[in-house]
Amino acid sequence: MDKELTEQLKRFYTLWRETNAIYEEWAKRHGISYYELLILFSLDENEEGCTQKEICDQWILPKQTVNSILQNLLKQGMVGFEVMEKDRRNKAVLLTDSGKKFADDIICKLQQQEKEVMRRMGLARSEALLQNTALFNRLFREEGDNDGNP
Repeated sequence: MDKELTEQLKRFYTLWRETNAIYEEWAKRHGISYYELLILFSLDENEEGCTQKEICDQWILPKQTVNSILQNLLKQGMVGFEVMEKDRRNKAVLLTDSGKKFADDIICKLQQQEKEVMRRMGLARSEALLQNTALFNRLFREEGDNDGNP
């Protein structure tokens, strides 16, 4: 049983890396980096803006990586920064009109491809994928809570 579980983990790791590589390649074909894609997702989802810290937390990205990408997007005129009313120490990152158009276009293309994949998988397999991933994540967290480490 342990050998079978080890082999399943190897397959899981391979699929995990392959999935990341597929998304990296997709982003590259569309003229952006994988991390830029993730940041555009965050900004597009939050029309009222979000902080750099929120982006870092959402995607588990280093602060320097996020800052560097945002500075590049600022130079391209795709984002702007506004002091937040509720916490004047932080700035919200907002898409400009051209940034919103670009993000909407990129994300729409990606989601069209993802929807087509799910359509081809079928509703039952797509739902099973989501349920099983959620179950894996929940059980992994539970095991982490029981591993004796803080």
